[in-house]
Order: sequence, then C-alpha cells, then structure tokens
Amino acid sequence: MRPAHSTAPLAAAFLALTLALPAHAAVPSAAGDVVGCKKIADRDQRLACFDKSSDELETELRKAVEATFGGSAAGKSDQTEATFGKHEPPPPPVAAELDNIKSRIVSVRPDPAGRPIFVLENGQVWRSQESARLHLKGDEIATVSHSMLGMGYELQVSDMSYSLSVVRDR
Repeated sequence: MRPAHSTAPLAAAFLALTLALPAHAAVPSAAGDVVGCKKIADRDQRLACFDKSSDELETELRKAVEATFGGSAAGKSDQTEATFGKHEPPPPPVAAELDNIKSRIVSVRPDPAGRPIFVLENGQVWRSQESARLHLKGDEIATVSHSMLGMGYELQVSDMSYSLSVVRDR
C-alpha cells in the first residue's frame, strides 16, 4: 500500500508563488490539472495524476518565478556553494566626493579674450569664464569648489573677496 501524499505543501507553494506574481500574470494551467486529479476515484490513477500534474505545475511555477524575479534559483545556490568559506579581501573604500580642492597657483596667463587661465601646482588648469584683473604676489592658494547652484565651479584666490566662475581645461 502506498502512503498517502499530502498536497498541502504543494498548495502552500502554489499559493505563495501565485501571490508573489504580478496581478496580470496568468495562473499556471497545470494548477487546473492538479485540481482535476481530485475527481479520479481510483487511488493509483489519482496518485499518478497528482505526480504528473504536480511536476508540470512545479516547472511552470519555476519559469514564472524566474520571469518575475529573474535568474535561476539553481544558479544562485551553486554560486553560494562555490563561494562558501572563501575569504576575499573587502572591496576598497569608495573615495568620498570632494567639496573643494586647494592648490598653489603656479602661473596665471590670459586667454585670447583676456580671461585668466590658472595653472595649479597639482597640474590642473582652470580657465575663467569672466574677465578679471588680478594682481598676484606669487604664493597664493587657489580654492576650487562647486558653484552655489552646483552647475559649475568657482575659483577663489586666498586673499580675494570674490570668486571667479571657471571651467577645467586640463
């Protein structure tokens, strides 16, 4: 005599996966076959019907879950198993975004329109977008920061009371 199979785990899985699927997703057709098996009077035929239709339902549900959530559950467990106990160094820390930079001004020269071009000690070259007459002593520090609205950059020389709108050339 074969032991009676409980359909409760299969029904619970079906219910959980059906609720997890989007509302527009179709209910698997094998679900109707499982329900139809209940009407078979002969126990052996009913069991064979449940076995066949539950396998089909499991395949349809797996495809629906993969389509909804992406990927394969088997691939994820293999990946977890393959990396189990493997110690990899932590990823390098992500550098925080700078609010500004400070560097000594190496030289200032005018562009063809008379706007100053600043060459900084760190190798960066910044071009002013506005004309300005500058009288530098030679040891000034430039601070380049985001503009107030975040739409560009401003350069302020250490002893100036104002800043110039700049773009980076190099």
